[in-house]
Amino acid sequence: MKNDALIIDDLHHKYDKKEYSNWILNEINLKIENGELLGLLGPSGCGKTTLLRLIAGFEYPSKGKISLNNKEISSNNKILSPEERNIGMVFQDYALFPHLTVMQNVMFGLKNKKDRSRVDYLLNIVALDSFVDRYPHELSGGQKQRLAIARALAPGTNFILLDEPFCSLDMHVKLKLRSELPNILRGCNASGLMVTHDPEEAMSICDKVAVMNEGKIHQIDTPINLLNNPKTLFVSSFILGNNIIKLEKYGNSIMSCLGVINNSELLNYTNIKKMSISPKFISIKKSESGNAIVISKEFLGEYLIYKVSINDNILRVRTNINNLLNNGDKCFLSINKDSFYFLYPGAHKVYI
Repeated sequence: MKNDALIIDDLHHKYDKKEYSNWILNEINLKIENGELLGLLGPSGCGKTTLLRLIAGFEYPSKGKISLNNKEISSNNKILSPEERNIGMVFQDYALFPHLTVMQNVMFGLKNKKDRSRVDYLLNIVALDSFVDRYPHELSGGQKQRLAIARALAPGTNFILLDEPFCSLDMHVKLKLRSELPNILRGCNASGLMVTHDPEEAMSICDKVAVMNEGKIHQIDTPINLLNNPKTLFVSSFILGNNIIKLEKYGNSIMSCLGVINNSELLNYTNIKKMSISPKFISIKKSESGNAIVISKEFLGEYLIYKVSINDNILRVRTNINNLLNNGDKCFLSINKDSFYFLYPGAHKVYI
């Protein structure tokens, strides 16, 4: 318990008290350890911002409780005000005070304005110690976000909430700043929860990632474990970008739109309904007798991504840039050798 910075226990929430209305958040349970950065990942509308508001103290939970540093801060009949929680907030639009300098922005939340030691330390960590007299409009986007992080941590905060902190930055600045964030938090002995809808962003810097959809957390795990063992179809699709394909069993054979799947292991899984397979594990070949049709293509670095229609399925296929096809071309799809896929329910990993 003492190693946990934040504990959320059986949290439920909805914005009205009608019994028949849907939960915005449903059975949310998670822990963030001291010094840990957890990514809260999911599509727009899944409940991420609502959970953030509950942790910050802007909403009463309908059920369940939230504890910070071994102190209960929220339940359905008790709530600690936001200013008493000692939680730092970093917003996607920075929310800086335009009439205050860099130094004044960081010092704003300090009770003892005479003690600048932590402020000086933070400004050094975020590389703004040479810009203390500048105003926000004189800073770049990356510098503004660094300033927002420093201001959130300045009052001695050891827990920070980040709401899509990099979404308004250009790619070069985003990559640089997000790689710096874990070091900034470690330098201040702070833990954090970062809300994002970008899997790459969460997986690249977070110690653990909570994957959320429609008000529920599907899986909380390390990035490596999420990639190697996605527990649900949604995690497999959202994190890995996998194709989800319906399966049908005929005797001892299992059929997919990619053909018969011959694998002795499959016979042990009597209740499987769907498979999840990466676009890179599907090969595509132009063929006038093929049963698939290319409907779109896009360049993705060294690869091409084709969107292909086959037997009422739309699949994404990744291939090298020399394998050129045009929209409307007939083609043949097959599963590559030395690849793998997942079977659901059960998240069984099957190697070919």
